Amino acid sequence: MSDISILTAHAEQAEAEITRLEDEIAILQDPQKALAAGVISPELEKLRSENAKLRYQINHLKRNIDGEKTKGRQNMVSLIGIIDDVFGLAIRKTFPDLENPPVAIQKGKHTMKNDYQCNAAMNISQMLKSQGVNTNPRQIADAIMQNMPETQYFEKLEVCGPGFINIYLNKSYVAEQMSELLNNGVRPPFIRVKKHPIVDFSSPNIAKEMHVGHLRSTIIGESICRLLEWVGHDVLRLNHLGDWGTQFGMLIAHLQDKFPNYATVSPPIGDLQKFYKESKVRFDNDEEFKKRAYEAVVKLQNYEDSHIKAWNLICDVSRIEFKKVYDRLGVTIVERGESYYHKMMPNIVQELDDKNLTLVEDGRKIMFAPGCSVPLTLVKSDGGFTYDTSDMAAIKNRLFDENGDWLIYVVDAGQGTHFDILYSAAQKTGWYNPNLKRVEHVGFGVVLGEDK
Repeated sequence: MSDISILTAHAEQAEAEITRLEDEIAILQDPQKALAAGVISPELEKLRSENAKLRYQINHLKRNIDGEKTKGRQNMVSLIGIIDDVFGLAIRKTFPDLENPPVAIQKGKHTMKNDYQCNAAMNISQMLKSQGVNTNPRQIADAIMQNMPETQYFEKLEVCGPGFINIYLNKSYVAEQMSELLNNGVRPPFIRVKKHPIVDFSSPNIAKEMHVGHLRSTIIGESICRLLEWVGHDVLRLNHLGDWGTQFGMLIAHLQDKFPNYATVSPPIGDLQKFYKESKVRFDNDEEFKKRAYEAVVKLQNYEDSHIKAWNLICDVSRIEFKKVYDRLGVTIVERGESYYHKMMPNIVQELDDKNLTLVEDGRKIMFAPGCSVPLTLVKSDGGFTYDTSDMAAIKNRLFDENGDWLIYVVDAGQGTHFDILYSAAQKTGWYNPNLKRVEHVGFGVVLGEDK
């Protein structure tokens, strides 16, 4: 039954206990009643002590009742949730041996003038038939009706047609809930289990401007976070910044050439977009510069002080620009870029090797996930890690270190295949069990340029 019904039952039980205790106290306080009850005067002190204890119990129970009633007022009643709970209880009582029997509640049809209807009998009939039990849906619906608990929610229930159960709500109860809504406004629904969702959204790239895709991810992700927090979940908002990789080699090499004293004098690189384009032109047209850029990547990944200093300078300029956008949109988010997972990647690859899940192909170390024809590339032929390695490290970190039980990736629909592979690989590795945790991709459309 619904949580509201359970709370109401608790309150009624507590009120009955209060009445019983008050009757006992009245006997103890009235000598004639005490005498009639067989209470003798030598036990008077004992009775007074008992009287005090009973008073304490009454006050304690009253506080509990007030607490239960307060809980009910803090959350909005979900009618569909109540119907689902009540019918689910009756169906499980009727068919205790069926595993996860369907409840199948849907809105009523205008022609029937019913509010809702339960279509579970048809599905249950098929389940029983597969087990060698032949019974028609109408008989199943009648059996469910026999086990329906008495509630205040329904005006009437009736079986019709081949086995549909028509549901007519109690108008007084609906009016009461409408009055609650008008007087107290919209409140969050009651959640049975408080979860720890981790929402990955926004995720722009350092040294590049946010494009409309990043803005859409930011707004959708922020909206999801606010909604989950409103209903009572403990949300961790993560910004998976593109703050690591080959592009930083060319940015650092260009910084060293253009501002050789950057370690002691802060360079004027406010226009990072222009700075990035300059370094990209040199990278594409100057072989000597390209060689130094690759060397800079290696030194950065080895955490050499001068290169970490340059990397931080570049990242800080981007952070300032990103913050302007987040402040204007009212977005709160924790930075957790690709660099955060870099030191985890060797251990991730080693674990996959130890489980015999990797193979070498054309000099690359790859991993195939079940049901996916495209592999994850974990280690490039030059020994470097990839976005795939970073994402594998991130999903393990979020499931285990952060104890996330609901991971949400707000990324454009063009990345859908990648996430399918990632989730499948996490399952194969033994990190992700979909029966225990939720991992899902919230995709949105891409915006194409004139060149498509």
